Amino acid sequence: MGEGDSRELDIVPARDARLVFQLRVRNSASKNSPHRLSRTSTAVGVAGYTCDAYRWPMMGADQISLSLMVRHKLPASHPALAGVSVAAHMVLLDRAGSPAPSVGKASAMDASDSISGGCSLRATREDVEKFCVVDDYFVLLCSVDIVTTMGGNKPSSAPAPLNEEELTDLGHGLATMLDNLDLTDVRFDVDGESFSAHRLVLAARSPVFRAELYGPMAESKMTSITIHDVKASTFRYMLHYMYHGSLPNSDEKGEDPLSAVDHQHLLVAADRYGVERLKGLCERKLCDDFTTVDTVVSMLALAEERACSKLKVRCFDFLAKGENFKMVGTTPEYLHLMQSIPSLMLQVRNRFNFNIAHPDVIMNPPSTD
Repeated sequence: MGEGDSRELDIVPARDARLVFQLRVRNSASKNSPHRLSRTSTAVGVAGYTCDAYRWPMMGADQISLSLMVRHKLPASHPALAGVSVAAHMVLLDRAGSPAPSVGKASAMDASDSISGGCSLRATREDVEKFCVVDDYFVLLCSVDIVTTMGGNKPSSAPAPLNEEELTDLGHGLATMLDNLDLTDVRFDVDGESFSAHRLVLAARSPVFRAELYGPMAESKMTSITIHDVKASTFRYMLHYMYHGSLPNSDEKGEDPLSAVDHQHLLVAADRYGVERLKGLCERKLCDDFTTVDTVVSMLALAEERACSKLKVRCFDFLAKGENFKMVGTTPEYLHLMQSIPSLMLQVRNRFNFNIAHPDVIMNPPSTD
């Protein structure tokens, strides 16, 4: 399989968005040559990084598989890149130019020694042609976030951090604007509720909102936007984080107002809109406070789907303790997860040194001695 004609894939920079671009794919070319690998690439606006876009060969013409791979000229394990995190996002645009997250399934890629990060998306051609193809092309909105969490002369997409007093003042000012609906200029209709917000705040927090509200898409000219596939409570918590830089505090009884399910939904929304710090916050909270016999299967599925490596390790560690695996490993939910994701079942085998002849047969858990 060689690389295809570069005209099949075309990267188009989005207006005023350094790390946001559109990937245009010629539908007929990918349909007529489903077994051919096609590739195009671009610099992502930060020194040393490039982004390669691929259309991968499929078994048939009825499926589409695309990915972004972000690379640096240095290997990912190089000390100069310590503390630099890379995240990529892809979402198909519908015929009106709006994000269509219900078409296809996107998932993040774990970093390796040769890849700093990335994202893949798989969809049925029937859905893409029904909702997304215009003039023989379908378009994906792509974003790449590169954030430095340590000092040094490393590439960074963020300015120097503010001190604690400055952050407090800024957070209080933004929260007051949100609470009083002061100068809001966009409204979101989510799951039967309306939320008013400020375009600039959302654009500063989310590369997806930045492209949606200030790019060439239809939403940039709209004052009311409908969001699908997100619960109203989840959107409210995400807005709270965007303005406060934190999630709601504990209630009067000292209990966390967000449940494990709330944090899971919020992690998915943060991943969808590229709010990486919020995604990391939710992942840490799930690891620290919400890993139980009742939640570990859903969290393991979430960790696999959203490439949350820390959460996956936490789930494996939980299952390795005491009687936990005996209680979880025979449940219908666990068996269904292992059968639906064979690669995850292989990881469980390797992690626990199981010798499972059939996925329905669960052997004894590992010794905790």
